[in-house]
Amino acid sequence: MPLVLRARALLGEGGAWYDGGGVECVRGRITRVLRGARAVARARATGSRVRDLGEVVLTPGLVDAHAHLDLTPLGGKLGTRGGFAGWVGDLLARRAELDRRTLEHGLRAGAAELLASGTTSVGDIDSTGTSARLAHTLPLRVVVYRELLDGRDPARTPAALAQLAAAHARRGLATPGLSPHAPFTVSDELLAAAAAVAGRRSWPLSIHWAETRAEVDWLARGTGPLAARLPAAPQATGLALLARAGLLGARTSLVHGNHPAAGDPGRLARARVSLVHCPGTHAFFTREPFPLERYRRAGVTLALGTDSRASNAALDLRREMALARAAFPRIAPEEVFGWATRGGAQALGRGRELGRLAPGAWADLVAWDLEARAAPAALEELTAGLPPVARVFVGASERHARR
Repeated sequence: MPLVLRARALLGEGGAWYDGGGVECVRGRITRVLRGARAVARARATGSRVRDLGEVVLTPGLVDAHAHLDLTPLGGKLGTRGGFAGWVGDLLARRAELDRRTLEHGLRAGAAELLASGTTSVGDIDSTGTSARLAHTLPLRVVVYRELLDGRDPARTPAALAQLAAAHARRGLATPGLSPHAPFTVSDELLAAAAAVAGRRSWPLSIHWAETRAEVDWLARGTGPLAARLPAAPQATGLALLARAGLLGARTSLVHGNHPAAGDPGRLARARVSLVHCPGTHAFFTREPFPLERYRRAGVTLALGTDSRASNAALDLRREMALARAAFPRIAPEEVFGWATRGGAQALGRGRELGRLAPGAWADLVAWDLEARAAPAALEELTAGLPPVARVFVGASERHARR
């Protein structure tokens, strides 16, 4: 029997607004978007079970395109006094002190924080194996990106390649992916191997790229603070290395992208690569303004990520949208909400299934307590602050109730 989730209003594709509408679901997927009270009444009359959610606005669930959930225990414990390099050193030292139980608790706590704030899907970078073990037990959808890293050291490459052989399968709401860490920390051999495995298995890829000026300078010229820590530089841009390995395509998302070279945004757009911006982390490091307009002009698909609690005050996409709005006040609220829904879905390689109110998509939905009575005001509320979450549904099953 179809289930209809009825709300005061639906906020659908392209800012469509349906007073008194509902979403019809069968086996966890949306079968119909009912565009008003009459459509809901007809569905009831033909045998659908209607659940009235009350005076809420129903939207697609938010999609966090980049997180490190197992680092949640490090929230508030790292600073930036030593710059990015100092932060990385501190992070590695503190992460090494976390035992298995603490990492697992962090994963669960991070997922709960996301779900409570309206996120129903997340791309989680798994550097410890914690997500691979437990993501299928979490109440939201998780793309588990197994991290690959050899520091461009041939002695470490065989162990990193072994991670590919042990890559996990789909379990419950968890699906597999790969994350070659970054062009400056992953050898050409490992990049190519990751591309081959991801291509054979149609897995999504998530790669840190052009996050800092030091990374860009070392890759291209072998100069800067990384020169003393890494082997001989490849004398190429990060994007050139990724392209050479076969890693630029519609299943790839690049994270950060703070320092694109001339022509890089256009190249990403032509390859249908998504770009994930993490406003909270950007603010944490007080970085220079994100080159948003270069990506927008090129037509790059943009998404939002929370990154980790080691470099962010919260795992909350509402906050990421609000930070993006504050940094770019001329961007329409509808576009920013799209980054947190459709853009995130595309970044995870699930553009047809997530972040949408449309037939065929998963019934991953959020019921919001909003004052708005029309789409423009609703989008303003959703993207400019922290609107209250009333209920969250994943596959039409309620996963979070009002507290």
